[in-house]
Amino acid sequence: MKRIEAEQIADLLNTQNQLTVPYTTEKVIEHQNDIIYHIGDDGKVICAVEVSRVQWYQAEIKHLTVDPGMKRKGLGRKLLAEAEEKALELGALVVQCTVRDNNTGSIKLFLSSGYHHCLTVKNPKSGNRIMILQKPI
Repeated sequence: MKRIEAEQIADLLNTQNQLTVPYTTEKVIEHQNDIIYHIGDDGKVICAVEVSRVQWYQAEIKHLTVDPGMKRKGLGRKLLAEAEEKALELGALVVQCTVRDNNTGSIKLFLSSGYHHCLTVKNPKSGNRIMILQKPI
């Protein structure tokens, strides 16, 4: 991963998500083995997601994000499939993600991809209501 790509990934994730702990270029570089991303024809990052193992049986999909100008082109679904494949490679039996309850596009993507809504909680730092979604893989 090039530094410019890490900068673009951090910027994309920070501008498209209401994160309580923002990504930095250094954090992206540190977690580069957990990040899947794609570059557009113009050489800029157009989508990214982080996938990490959190338990012996479970992986977490974090901040699946598509550039606003590239939405509705199947990139989110493609990125989700790649994230699930990475989770399988990590040995996960279950994948989990969290989504703001007002993010209808992401909720629709995950539910239509076989995820189940398990619980909704309130993030005390942001005040956002967060849906926890899981899927056996």
